Amino acid sequence: MKTNYLLIPSALIILLSSCSTTMYVSNTVNVPLLNEKGEVKINVDQNDAQIAVAVGNHWGVMANGFYKSYESNENYTHQGNLAEAGFGYYKPFRNNLVFETYTGVGIGTIDKKQTFTASDNSVYWASFSAQGTKAFLQPSLGYCSRFFDLAFTPRLSFVKYTHFKSYGYTDAQLAEDYLDNNRLTNGIYMFAEPALTIRAGYKFVKVQAQYGLTMDLGPANIKHSPNFASIGLVIDIAKWYKGPGKEPGTK
Repeated sequence: MKTNYLLIPSALIILLSSCSTTMYVSNTVNVPLLNEKGEVKINVDQNDAQIAVAVGNHWGVMANGFYKSYESNENYTHQGNLAEAGFGYYKPFRNNLVFETYTGVGIGTIDKKQTFTASDNSVYWASFSAQGTKAFLQPSLGYCSRFFDLAFTPRLSFVKYTHFKSYGYTDAQLAEDYLDNNRLTNGIYMFAEPALTIRAGYKFVKVQAQYGLTMDLGPANIKHSPNFASIGLVIDIAKWYKGPGKEPGTK
């Protein structure tokens, strides 16, 4: 069985295959570890583009985007997009330590279309589309230096699907994925997403690797991926690393 991943709002990601539909996969956590007013962090990985800006001595904003599409032999297509924004507080300490916490919201859409063969060997199309919103809270404690960054982020995500419609799928097919009777939109789903982020490089350019778990904390059934991972490139536009005595938390 071949499976393929696709994201919808901020972590509203659908893993789509002809056999199953996973309705939630966590996106990359934006962990900027800002240190000073005016600093800009940009992260780009396989499916994400993220930016964070320190707009004050202890306040930052972030924006995240995601897009992915897939086609298979003209009989299976899906695509999804995401946009999310956040606002937060950061505080650098001595010994290169940084604490930060961000909260934000996201919106997105996803579409899926595939063919099936009926009992009379005729071929027909089935499709569905979904829309949703998400709120998140993500405190982080990290170590940030010229050469190496390390951070732990226990993110909480609250997901609400606002629209879902399907065509051509049987009730049994929808029930197998907990999508029957429009129950996907009935409640709010909550996930704990602890993530470890590691960056290595020099000053303004570093390679980032991130791994995290996705744990469903709600009572409602929803298919989700158990973990998430990404590798990307981070660009840091800042002054603190340009000279001696400029490490985070120093004067």
